[in-house]
Amino acid sequence: MANNKYRKSMAIVIERPRQVSFREIELTELRPDSYVAQTTMSGISSGTDMKTWLGLQPAESLYYPCVPGYENVGRIVHAGPEAKCFAVGDRVMINECRYFGNLCAAWGGSSEYVVKDSYTAPSPFDYMVKIPDNVSDRDAVLAYLPCVALKGIKRLNLKDGETVAVIGAGMVGISALQILKIIKPGLKTVCIERCEFRRGIARKYADHVLSPENAEKELAAITGGKKADKLIECSGNTEMVGHLHRYIKDGGWSRDDEPAHIHLQGDYPGRIVMDAYNHWFTKNCTITMTCALGPDCKEQILQWMSEGKFDTSGFPVEVWPVRKCAEAYEYKEKQGDNVFKVIFDWEKK
Repeated sequence: MANNKYRKSMAIVIERPRQVSFREIELTELRPDSYVAQTTMSGISSGTDMKTWLGLQPAESLYYPCVPGYENVGRIVHAGPEAKCFAVGDRVMINECRYFGNLCAAWGGSSEYVVKDSYTAPSPFDYMVKIPDNVSDRDAVLAYLPCVALKGIKRLNLKDGETVAVIGAGMVGISALQILKIIKPGLKTVCIERCEFRRGIARKYADHVLSPENAEKELAAITGGKKADKLIECSGNTEMVGHLHRYIKDGGWSRDDEPAHIHLQGDYPGRIVMDAYNHWFTKNCTITMTCALGPDCKEQILQWMSEGKFDTSGFPVEVWPVRKCAEAYEYKEKQGDNVFKVIFDWEKK
């Protein structure tokens, strides 16, 4: 194959906040270690991509015009002489591309052709992973954000019988609910979600689903007054973080009394402000945070999908032809939390 065959590609381009085009872009020069992957499906991230669409990303993260996205799958169509891990025809999770030839790669996953090599994908979590034969492209697209949830859950010292509260029933929150049960089936899981549509999704995956209006009282009743041992915040709502003390146990006053643990897993668009200290000090809690994903997370989620342990059948996914990307972004903003996931089909342009 001649290198110039992969000099250009069609891509979703956010030209400026709230303006999207589907147009041609330039790719980087191929290197000896380059793969080229052709996208078959990609997704809109409700956190990262919508922040980019709305113009809410920090100035150091990107500039416009840019190619958003990191939830994308496809097949290998070119492998350079030093590219030894995959063969042409392999189906893969493609994910991030950090550089294009003539515009910003804001994670770069919304391009029909993606160059993946040591220059365009230098980060430890930019690597591609082969998709098991019994995992569909649709499910493989949905595998990325569960990896984000898994990385955070690995920070928690989970014990059978504990109560874990998950705030938010988007892709990361719903994924966290499933992963908790896969890792520790004896946990009691509680989802707190403000949107009724998303509470309906969570009921398939959580032991208890609560609305924030009554969550503090109901959580206390569920746990005999103790509240949550661990809490994972996945809503991306900056106002929620400061009030999380309402949902976690007191404790941590003696050597054998483990305090509550809060893990921040949301993608927050603004400053987080904590509630008054007197609401927090009896908690003695540990607070951690993570973003993106860790080593082997992609492989683990795909394996669980292949084994039927991670179930996406309850995810209300909407599939759009990629040429309608501008309408899809507008629709996602207008509908807000009442849209769970939008996926683009690149084979139906």
